[in-house]
Amino acid sequence: MTRFPNLPSRCPPLVAMAVVSLWLSGCASQPEQQAEADPTEAFTQLGMAYLERNNLPRAMSALNRALERAPNDPEALQAMAIVYQRQGERQQADETFQRAIAAAPNNSRARNNYAVFLYEQGQVRRACEQLEAAAKDTRYANRAQLFTNLGQCQWELGEIDQARHSLERARSLEPRNPRSYFTLAELELEQGNPDRARQQLEIFVGLAGMTPEAQALARQIAANAPNMTVTPGSDNQRDAH
Repeated sequence: MTRFPNLPSRCPPLVAMAVVSLWLSGCASQPEQQAEADPTEAFTQLGMAYLERNNLPRAMSALNRALERAPNDPEALQAMAIVYQRQGERQQADETFQRAIAAAPNNSRARNNYAVFLYEQGQVRRACEQLEAAAKDTRYANRAQLFTNLGQCQWELGEIDQARHSLERARSLEPRNPRSYFTLAELELEQGNPDRARQQLEIFVGLAGMTPEAQALARQIAANAPNMTVTPGSDNQRDAH
């Protein structure tokens, strides 16, 4: 499992939200079509598409052209912040994320991605604050992911009851998403509840299969409760349907 060097972390990394909608796929290979749209939007979309391909120089070039036309465009700013983040330009990334959120305070995706950045820098409390604000957006399509990230963040701060609540909220919002079950299993095991951990891991395995991470966690559960084994497809899995 990935650990952050700057954190005494028990948790895996938070998950960023995609900056490009599915309908934009392939737009980087069709720049002539982008020119027909609003120039700011077209260059932003082009930059996002290059960013999805991790072509940072071209992404920055397109996003710079978008920001020349609209310096406070929130989508262009968010994408540029991610470019800076991937380049290791931490201060510029932080400032640009803040500009994006100031330009569009209700942009939940930007808040989540800023939280991912903050978490990676060890600024867990600030990351939680961004996720808490984003989670209030009931219209946001990826609220389950937000709550899973929030649960991890709260766990990192030692706020166990709040973390459980957030992870259970994620589970109720998207019962077929395996990540909340796995994270809750890890939390319960750490809290000395191997039976609860096993129940959550069984549901995870039923949804995602016996991944290497699941195998490792199953071994940890067995070490804490020798008579306990993980059985995919148990009655507990019905909670996910």
